[in-house]
Amino acid sequence: MKELDCKTVADLMTVSAEKIAEVWTHLFGFYQTLGMPTFPERDGRYLPLNTWEAYANGAAKDIVFLQGCNKDEMNTFLAGVGLDTWNTWAKKRLEEKLARLTDKERELVMGYLNDIQGESYEPTVNIFSQIMFVAPQIKLSELQAKAGGKSYTYYYRVESSQPFIKAGHASELSVVFAHPEIDDFTGRLYDEAFCKTIRKMWVQFAKTGNPSLTAAESPDGKAKDWPIYDQKDKQVMVLDEFDIHPATEADMKIVDWERTYFLTNYYMP
Repeated sequence: MKELDCKTVADLMTVSAEKIAEVWTHLFGFYQTLGMPTFPERDGRYLPLNTWEAYANGAAKDIVFLQGCNKDEMNTFLAGVGLDTWNTWAKKRLEEKLARLTDKERELVMGYLNDIQGESYEPTVNIFSQIMFVAPQIKLSELQAKAGGKSYTYYYRVESSQPFIKAGHASELSVVFAHPEIDDFTGRLYDEAFCKTIRKMWVQFAKTGNPSLTAAESPDGKAKDWPIYDQKDKQVMVLDEFDIHPATEADMKIVDWERTYFLTNYYMP
């Protein structure tokens, strides 16, 4: 509204849809590039509840979840826009996000960023992976468990061969949905037994509500006992190409409980 010089909703109603789209693209062009033109907002009417409170209070406790995250979620978006665009966007976006935090919270986030070694993009790719995907996913498993519901949670770590992507967002799609043409995106084929086993677990979940497989049911001949996530052990199923196995979140260090988990209290895309 500021960009359009609109003071009221009535002012906004006089603006053409084309003009709004033009201004939106100017302001949020990065998200347009990623195919995400807008995000939902909790408005008190169509989305009336605080999502986290709703889950904690059991809004979905009768729905069994199969959910998870990839090891390098934001790397897909880095690869999509290129290094220069990513670094420019991430620097500006991070400054905006840090400005919303308390001094103590900023100190925690900066400590997390400063501990990340590697290429110039690594700190921001990691923090935005935590903000947008990893911490919210773990929190959803936590709250579902707290409410007495069930969540089968996974951690996907199989890396593509494309520059930047690694085990990025959506890199598992060709495996899960048996569409090898998507491998143009990941740059490689995956072990056939691994692919069949993943799909078998997904189908088993759809059929029975439990993705676990006996040795006889499993395409690789190895039993897959997928534990339900709970707040004590926090077990997840680690999806490695040649070693699908359960592990605790603490072993995998999926989320930084002190320095990034609290960011789920903010709306921070």
